[in-house]
Amino acid sequence: MSTVKTKKNKLSTFWVILIGSISVLTLLILIQPEREKVNPNHLPWNAHYDEKGQLHALGLVLNKSTLKDAMDLYGKDVEVKIFSDNKSEHKSIEAYFPVMYIGAIKAALALKIEVTPEELEQAYNDGKSIKTNPSGTREISLYTATIAQFFDHPLSSITLLPRKHLTEQAIQKRFGEADKKEVQSDKLAHWFFYEKGLEMIIDDEGPEALQYSPSIKPLQ
Repeated sequence: MSTVKTKKNKLSTFWVILIGSISVLTLLILIQPEREKVNPNHLPWNAHYDEKGQLHALGLVLNKSTLKDAMDLYGKDVEVKIFSDNKSEHKSIEAYFPVMYIGAIKAALALKIEVTPEELEQAYNDGKSIKTNPSGTREISLYTATIAQFFDHPLSSITLLPRKHLTEQAIQKRFGEADKKEVQSDKLAHWFFYEKGLEMIIDDEGPEALQYSPSIKPLQ
C-alpha cells in the first residue's frame, strides 16, 4: 500500500513541476520587454536633404553632427585612425564602429572626421604606431588623448557596411530606382541616389558599401 502511495506522490510532484514550468514559460513569453522603436530618420533608405541643403543620414547631419553624437547613437566601441597613401601625402582621419545596429540591421560604420590640415599633421606626427596594408595604404593608430581631441569635430561623410547582402530587388524596394548606374575603375557597379546623398557600391563577392556625402547632390 505504501508503495502505491509513494508512486502517486511522485507522479503528483512531477505534474505540479511540469504545469508550473509551463506557466512560468508562458508568462515569460507574454511579458516580454518592448523593443525600442527605431526612428524612421535613422533608416538607411530615409536619408534626405533638408530645406537648408543639409544631408541627414543614419540619424546624423553631415558637416554638423560630431563623433560624440555618433557615439551617443551607436555606442562607445569605436576605433579612430589616420589613413594615408604610401608617400604620406594624402591623409584622412576616420572613426570605425565594427558593429552597430539600426533596429534589426547589423552593420559596420565608418565616419570621416573634419579636421584642419594642421590638426591632421599634428595627430599624424603624434601617432602611436604605423601599419602598412598589402595595398600600400598606411594606418596610423592614435593615443587615447589624441582621439579625445576629435570628439567634437563634425563628420564629413558616412559609409555603412551592412552584414547582410542586399539583393537588387531589396534595394529597389527600399531605396527606389537609382538615378545613375555605372561601372567604375574598381570594376564594381556604383549606384547613385542623389536625393539621398548616397553612392551605393555593389559587390557580388562581399557586402555593399553605402556612402553618404554632401558632394552627392540632387540633379539640378
